[in-house]
This record gives sequence, C-alpha cells and structure tokens, in this order.
Amino acid sequence: MKSLKTPIASFFNHLIKLKVEATDQGFYYKNIIAVLESHFSNLLDNSAVKELINNINKENLVYLPFIEIDKKLECSFIDLLKLKILTTSDLISYLSEISDILQEKLIQSGNKRLELEQLLGIHSVLEQIKSIIDIQSGITDLRTIQYLFKQFLPQKKLDFIGEPVKGLQIMGLLETRALDYENIIMLSVNEGVLPAGKSTASYIPYDMKVKFGLPTYTDKDSVYAYHFYRLLQRCKNANFIYNSETNSLGGGEKSRFLMQIETNNIPNHKINHRLYANKITTEKTEPLTIKKDDYYFERLNQIAKSGFSPSSITSYIYDPIDFYRSKILKINDVEEVEEDMAANTMGTMIHKTLEALYLPYVDQVLDKYHFKDIRAQINDAIHTAYLDSYHTANNPQGKNTIMYEVARHYVSKMIAYDEDIVKTGNTLIIRKLEARYSTSIEIDSIGSIKLHGEVDRIDELNGQIRIIDYKSGMVNKSNVGLQPGDYEALITDYEKSKAFQVLMYSYLYSRNNSFTECAAGIISFKNFKEGFISYSIKKGRSFIPQPINTQELEKFEEQLVQIILELYDKDKVLTTKDH
Repeated sequence: MKSLKTPIASFFNHLIKLKVEATDQGFYYKNIIAVLESHFSNLLDNSAVKELINNINKENLVYLPFIEIDKKLECSFIDLLKLKILTTSDLISYLSEISDILQEKLIQSGNKRLELEQLLGIHSVLEQIKSIIDIQSGITDLRTIQYLFKQFLPQKKLDFIGEPVKGLQIMGLLETRALDYENIIMLSVNEGVLPAGKSTASYIPYDMKVKFGLPTYTDKDSVYAYHFYRLLQRCKNANFIYNSETNSLGGGEKSRFLMQIETNNIPNHKINHRLYANKITTEKTEPLTIKKDDYYFERLNQIAKSGFSPSSITSYIYDPIDFYRSKILKINDVEEVEEDMAANTMGTMIHKTLEALYLPYVDQVLDKYHFKDIRAQINDAIHTAYLDSYHTANNPQGKNTIMYEVARHYVSKMIAYDEDIVKTGNTLIIRKLEARYSTSIEIDSIGSIKLHGEVDRIDELNGQIRIIDYKSGMVNKSNVGLQPGDYEALITDYEKSKAFQVLMYSYLYSRNNSFTECAAGIISFKNFKEGFISYSIKKGRSFIPQPINTQELEKFEEQLVQIILELYDKDKVLTTKDH
C-alpha cells in the first residue's frame, strides 16, 4: 500500500502546507482548519482542537497570528501549529516533533498497528529529507521541503503483514514466490495491467536494449506470465476479476492470459463467466413531510410566549420544513469564518451606519445644515459599523474593500435621497430608528399569541407617518403590492413576503401608538430609482400606493390569524415546498 494514499500522509501534507503558505499576517484559516479537522489532531488534543475551531469561527479569524515559544520548554500540539517556521531545519524538527507526539498517542490508544506502520513510513521520509538538507546547505526554501516530501512519499510502500500459513494473504503477483495456493482471487486482470506491456519510461530505445542484451518489457512480461501460470498449477479455485467497462483507466479488455486459458479448452478446467454491474434506477422522490407531534406544539407554545416575528412567519410561508428546522428544532447553520463579507452582513452594516448617523437628529425637522453634518460623519460611522458587523479589528481587504465601498455608496445615496426630499420643500422628521414593538392577540382555539418586530425607521413626511424597512437586496413594486381583494396571497405566496412584513410592522405600530393611518413600504438599495416603494394595490398595469388604515389592518389580521391557526392545526402536516 502506498503511503501517499493514507490518511496520516494527508495529515502531514496539511501540516507542511500550513507552514509553507503562512504570510506576515499569520496562518490562513482554511489551512489550519484542514489540520484541525483531521482525526489525528483530535487524537493529539481533542478539547484544545475544538476550542481553537470555535474561536476561529466566533472571532471570524481569516488569519491566525503567530506565537513565540521558548524552544527549551515543552510545547503542546496547538502551540506547535501556531509556531512560525523560518528555516527548513525548523520545519523538519516541527514535523518530527509532531510525529513523536502522535506515536506516543497511538501507542497509548492501542490496536493502532496499521497507523503506527504508516507513521514509521512518514518518519523514514522525514529522515531522508533531513539527510539531504544536512548535506545540501543551499536548500533554504520551505517549498523545497514540501516538494521533496511529495516526491519521496509515493515511493514509500507499506506491506501488509500476516500469518504466512493461515488465513487470507494479500500480496502482489511477484510476492507469491511460486508457492502453491488452493484458492486464488486475482484483481485487475486487464490487458495493460497484467502484463503491463510496453513502457515508455526509459530513455534507451528498445532496439538498443536488444542489441546490448539489456532487459526489455518482453522479459518483464515473461516473468509475470511464469508467475501467473505457476499459481494455476495446483490451485483448486481461481477467481479472476477484470474491468470490462471501456474508456476507463485500465479497463475494457481482459488480459491475454485469460484469453489463452479460454482458447486452450483444457478438459479439467471448468470456466464460468459472471458479469457484475451497478443497476442504475430512477426513483421518484416524494416531498418531505413531517407530522406535528407533542414536541412541535411544546416549542410552538414557547415561540408564542416569546413572540412571532415577521421573519419567522414568512419562513413558514417560504418552506414549512425550513421553519421546523430553524424554529422548532433550533438547528442553525454551522458558524463559519466569513472570509468575504456576506450580503446580509453588508445589510447589517448599512443599518447600523444609518442608525448612528440619524440618531442625534431624532424628532428634529431636518434641514440642509443637518445633512452637511451627517455627510461629514459618514466615514467614521461606516468604519465603526464595519468593525462591529464583520467582527474584526482589521481594515477591509480584498473583496471586502469592494463590499465596504458599495455599502458607503448606498449610505450616501440614502442621505442624498432624504436631502432631496427636504430641498424640495417637504418637512421630514425622523421619529424612531430600529424601533422594537410587541403586542398580543387572542385566538379562541389557541389563546394569547405574542407578536413582535423591529422597524428600521419611522418618520413623518409632511405630517404623514411612514414605516420604512430597508432592504439591501432587490425589491420591486410587485413584491410590496397586492391584487385587489387578494389578501390571501399574503400567506400563500412568498413573493408577497415584503408586503406581509410592512403590514405586520404597521399592525404592531398601530397596537402601540394612537393610529388612524400611515404609509408603509420598502427602500431597496439595489432599486434606488424607485425610492420609497409603498404598499400598494394593483390597478390595471400599475401599482397604486395604498394608505394603511384600520380597515386595511383588519383584513391583514384575518390572514395573520389564519396562518397561526394553520401552524396549530394538528391534522395539517408540514410539507416541503419546491422553489
């Protein structure tokens, strides 16, 4: 078995790659995660490995900084990983030290003979490289060690060792040593494998080899032919397996040795042919369904007490199975390092920036002097929001620089949009930013249900209250508008989830403030040309902004109650939706 193909070889390759690809900033997180996720890392220090992985993900560390260690002191496995390597001799010492620690752990674990044999092969390769760099003082590049390791490792082979007179023997054809076996199973009996045939791995032409009596591929074929037929001399059962699939590596044609056996027609030989193939079948997959059990209703009641948010209800509308996974089972996505800023992180950064910029001017009639002060603070506000949202202490780099500038552009456009409103003679007053509201509704068959939500912005434009939700993604008028009388679409069509959200924000506002009428809608940073996209009703081909009054909210409440009743319906199973 080749050492190159073993898990422990992959582990040491990752260890070398970690040090070779280190930069002035430290170790790249993907390289160190590749090492830490190895079974051997867990064997060396399981608790410390888990802690380091959690810290990398939690602190969003794209690069893990170096540490300085006194070489006279004993180092832990994690300390060795964080150690900065500058010379080739230090790299070999680092690998040898980890090899020694791993050997002790494998011996302590017991029943690890195979892994210990593999580790011995790794150790011999390291010693081979060490002897080279001791002689060749000019080898100073760490990448040279990586190259040598990859070159020497495939040459190292590990032999399976077993009881020679008992049980199953796994060996190469030449290892049979012309001994007699009763039962034989021979693999890869394909032309080009057995015999190997002509090879182009020599610089000496075939004719030259014949002229000077050098061994040729025909001599090698003769050796294999002798061993092949010698094995058949006294065996009782022989099984030959070959690949009949064409256009594959070493497949398509059975060996000439098998064809010779078939054409000889020896009376004592009973030949049976069997064809094994994978059956490819198509199965119709039924939609995933989940029945509502006691745990489901227990968790639903907990959510009802803490409060349903607009996003939790729209997640059910989007896919009931997704709602079950995230809200009932509380299975969240695995926390990973965010190397490049995600779209939702950029959205959070924009929200925090706008909140910081407008907060000092809440309940004030905005004028051109206010906007002059606001524009002067944009750079500081967005930088603070970036550090807070992205969970980093470093300035943006690479793709994050682009995302950072895009966020700055959106914030500037939002400020300019509000300034234009004021310049045209309108009266604009910011009333609330990131306002949190909650309320409860009574449903006869269920009881009290709490609702809550956080409104990005509430302002007053020329005396009219506007409830605004910022969206960093694309939103069109059709997403915030309804067909006349089609309020059921709010809870059946996810495309209308934005309309559902603004109506629910309006509903929460109306339950916490004196209310007669308001406007509610979306400001989409990717569709800024539309400005404030108001909740609307479609008439003909156009969407006409619809003021939200008590009658409109009563129709919304009917649909809200309906979707909550559906959540509590014991007979309605949760079924996944295709999107």
